[in-house]
Amino acid sequence: MVLLDIVAESHGLASPLDPVAHFDETRRFFFLNRPAGWRRRNTMLEPSARMRRIVARLAEGATTPTILVPVSIFWGRAANKDRSWIRALFSEGWAVSSGLRRFLILVANRRDILVGFGDPLDWGKIVRPGESEALATRRTARLLRVKFRNQKVAALGPDLSHRRSLVEQILRSPAVASAVDDAVGDGAGRARVERAARRAAYDIAADVSYPAIRLLDRLLTWFWHRIYDGVEITGFANFEALAESHTLVYTPCHRSHIDYLLLSYVLYHRGLMLPHIAAGDNLDLPVVGRILRGGGAFFMRRHFGGDRVYAAVFSEYVYRVFRRGHAMEYFVEGGRSRTGRLLPARSGMLRMTIDAHRRGMPRPIIFVPVYIGYEKIIEGDAYLAELGGASKRRETVAGVLRNLNLVRESFGTARVCFGKPIHLAEFLDGCADADPARALGEAVLEAVNACAFVNAVDLVALATLATPRDAIDEADLAMRVDLYRELIERHADDTDHGVTGAPTGDIIRHVESLGLLEREPGVADDAGRTASGNDILVHGSAPNTWYRNNVLHVVAAPSLIACLLNSRRAVRSAVLRRVFNDLYPYVANELHARPESADRWLGHLEALGLVERRRGTYIAPNDARAQLRLRLLGNLVVPIVERFYIGVALLDREGIGTLDAETWLAECVAIAERYVRLHGINTPEFADPELFTQFLEQLVRHGMVRTLPGGGLSFDDRITSVVHAGRRVVAEELRLILARK
Repeated sequence: MVLLDIVAESHGLASPLDPVAHFDETRRFFFLNRPAGWRRRNTMLEPSARMRRIVARLAEGATTPTILVPVSIFWGRAANKDRSWIRALFSEGWAVSSGLRRFLILVANRRDILVGFGDPLDWGKIVRPGESEALATRRTARLLRVKFRNQKVAALGPDLSHRRSLVEQILRSPAVASAVDDAVGDGAGRARVERAARRAAYDIAADVSYPAIRLLDRLLTWFWHRIYDGVEITGFANFEALAESHTLVYTPCHRSHIDYLLLSYVLYHRGLMLPHIAAGDNLDLPVVGRILRGGGAFFMRRHFGGDRVYAAVFSEYVYRVFRRGHAMEYFVEGGRSRTGRLLPARSGMLRMTIDAHRRGMPRPIIFVPVYIGYEKIIEGDAYLAELGGASKRRETVAGVLRNLNLVRESFGTARVCFGKPIHLAEFLDGCADADPARALGEAVLEAVNACAFVNAVDLVALATLATPRDAIDEADLAMRVDLYRELIERHADDTDHGVTGAPTGDIIRHVESLGLLEREPGVADDAGRTASGNDILVHGSAPNTWYRNNVLHVVAAPSLIACLLNSRRAVRSAVLRRVFNDLYPYVANELHARPESADRWLGHLEALGLVERRRGTYIAPNDARAQLRLRLLGNLVVPIVERFYIGVALLDREGIGTLDAETWLAECVAIAERYVRLHGINTPEFADPELFTQFLEQLVRHGMVRTLPGGGLSFDDRITSVVHAGRRVVAEELRLILARK
């Protein structure tokens, strides 16, 4: 109670040692667990006398408002059991403890304490007037037991049984037994198939080890402090309370190997259980794999290759993990993004999660979208090499050791942003899509991007890459940074997006300190001095493209409007809205952005002086500076619109039924690559076949394109109208390339 008294005082709460005058009680606390038996083990067999007395008064009709606050105090969470053999013996766990053991836990873990306050309960509504004291006491105790168990699960994780018993449960499950029988029926020996199933289960399963968790905690604490100026966290309150009553599935974006380590570190230090993390078996390296497995990682093959037994074992493992109430973490993108954009969702893990939900869960499942932003990515050099044509490096122990050199560099600030949770049951109830896993994947990625934070490097990347040059005047850069920040801030009330509030000069100097900008002296005056703000800042367009792509979705809607206004002197309001509504869904799908209103963004642009409204039309202002800002804003999405134009113009040029999907894709990629080589585009993914395939799928889904019985592509008149509209936006050089057959 001394500890709780200290915590209560620090938070401005009433002391548990104060009296409760309304009930003639000298203290305002009671213990749900009481010592019982000759060993005085802490159990719930003997209810507190104070609890019984207050319950009796409430049952008699006492009208004084009475709030019951469940408080859990953990002296040394189980994840700290490796500090010493003494603390390994005496740390919080699930076993019922004796008074002596409680005292030793207190002494051994006096510096590692977690205090959790549950949601307040109206005790007057729990106790019914006129009922017996015994019945009301049992109801109060039962409710508190549920609350305390949920708090304990949220902090320590579910009660872990031995890994071997979990494997045996998986192997005895009907799904795995059926897969084994099918494999045996195909001619394989039963003993051999069963050995393969057992080996697969052990290769997959995490082996949570408290010493491994503590080792990772120490290593990561040292590592973060060496490479980062800080780790910022936002949105934690969006889901924190749900951890006690729901099974959480964390779905972060995947841009770095640091992602899963950073997220687990944040959750652990915020008092939540570590999730079980789906990892590719390429990370199951000697020593490293053992440590990661001990920290909650379970490993999966990149491709199951038609192995029905392995697929059944893996799916059953996922179900058992969920069934036990463990939190889980996986990347719906599958792999790391080399371009900075979110990759299309892979539906495998999502489908297994939906199947587990339909089989029945003790607690509902919710998805927690997580946006992780970096001011400087540690794999930056490797990504540049891969985008330039180099093959992806295979993960090795030697590679891990080489990466330790990173501690000599500064990588700015990392930020972990938690978005609004997606309740799986509610989503499935409202989902009309024939493939709910695909729809869920899109919803998760949209939710991840919806909570994006635009940091200093992102702002500078947006500002510098709106121009094809690799150098920019410092004053010009500052003007552009201010424009994008103000645009995002004006729209922030309608979204969960955030943006750095640092002064513009500090932003530029900070990005320069990270090595992403270089300064060259500008024009000097007669005295040989360089005027402030006239320096030339040189940026590498390729690395900055990666950071721009992180947050391009945040300004994609106003950029598209600016792009449409830049194409003509004036645009009628109805035409502008129609073209925006026709094009933006495709832009949003590619960037995993949520639907946007043209009217709202037009209001923001008008308030900033970038557009003017005159008698039912929108027009760029006469001011040259405003016209420049509008043109730079529109340049951000021009590569996306040009890629769309390649796809539809090629269909229109060749005619109905002439091209099949494979030929169309090959020609689109060839045209895009030629355009990049001849004219230079600051978008490494411009000729990415996956983006063209994604665009074609959207055209099919919207009914603009369909596949004929012979495989050829057919399209309607909307394609032709889009081609005509696009001619006003895309560069003449691209139109000339498409005109040549």
